[in-house]
Amino acid sequence: MNVLFVTATYLPTVNGVAYHIKLLKRALEKRGHKVYLLAPNFPGYKDNEKNVIRYFSMPNPYIKNYPIGLPLVSLDKIKRIRPDIIHTHHPLIVGKFASYLSDKIRVPLIFTAHTQYEQYLNYYFPHGYQITSRILIRDLMNLSKKCFKIICPSQETEFRLNRNGIRNTKTIFNGVDTHIFTPAKEIFPDYPSIVYTGRLEKEKNPLFLIKIAYQLKIISSDFKMTIIGEGRLLPKLSELIIKYKLDANINLVGNVNQELLPKMYKTANIFVTPSTSEVMPLSVLEGEACGLPVVALKGSGLDYIIENDKSGYILAPNPKLIAQKIIGLVGNKEKLKSFSGRSRNISKKYSLEQCVKGVLRLYKDAQTDHL
Repeated sequence: MNVLFVTATYLPTVNGVAYHIKLLKRALEKRGHKVYLLAPNFPGYKDNEKNVIRYFSMPNPYIKNYPIGLPLVSLDKIKRIRPDIIHTHHPLIVGKFASYLSDKIRVPLIFTAHTQYEQYLNYYFPHGYQITSRILIRDLMNLSKKCFKIICPSQETEFRLNRNGIRNTKTIFNGVDTHIFTPAKEIFPDYPSIVYTGRLEKEKNPLFLIKIAYQLKIISSDFKMTIIGEGRLLPKLSELIIKYKLDANINLVGNVNQELLPKMYKTANIFVTPSTSEVMPLSVLEGEACGLPVVALKGSGLDYIIENDKSGYILAPNPKLIAQKIIGLVGNKEKLKSFSGRSRNISKKYSLEQCVKGVLRLYKDAQTDHL
């Protein structure tokens, strides 16, 4: 099967969508399928993988390292690929282009709704949120009419789209490679060793990590927090770390090679995510696959991958309470071991193998329906 992915973001941009696309492309190729990828170009970056077609892009004034692409690719070039399926990972300009290609080539169109787009609009366009939200919902509805199915990486995403009148949805969870991300042989160290992975942007709420660290230090100075990722809030994080004298406790490591993440997770014993705008975060699944209990905030939408008081905690955004819970869990080795095992078991439900099987079934159903 020839599959054409159309995306607004890909390597070297570091985010969950780009990483998921990379994993899915590689997994489909391992199963004998050919996957082509249309993605925005990136100044100075050269691809080291096959079948990546770059289109023109411009600098993004809002998010650095996330170029705004204009998919100006000739129809003849796409026809030569002879795709059996076109799978877009974004709406708006990219979604419209994918829809155009689907109509012209007469092949089924699939869309994955990776993001809580309404929440992101509220962060970046707070004063025009009502207008931009209506435009986006209308765009999603128009795109859905062109699609065989819309893949929802979580049930919450499917419920949200259904509420907006979009019914041709199918939940297929994002997948984590549970063969690469595995638990450490033993839980260590004896003090809280916390890890967070994600973009350091407003919608991810990373400054809340500093509030947790401040409360942890009041209880005990014997803790470590590793923050992996980059973004516009990195300077502010550095400023707050110095202000509250947390430089001995918090390590800002920036972006790291994905191959190093399993080792970094294994030096921790707790994964904390302060975000409340998630769909199906691979970073959380990776942490769970490595046996890390996860601490998340109420309203994060992560209830389906975190069992409260069994594999982690879903808590009110109260830094003092969260700090107390972390200290209490790490101090109880039997409970920590139990939480760790439960986290690992949860991650197996969301393996990359299950994700690929679901996507391939959908592709075949789309082809059958298109005959």
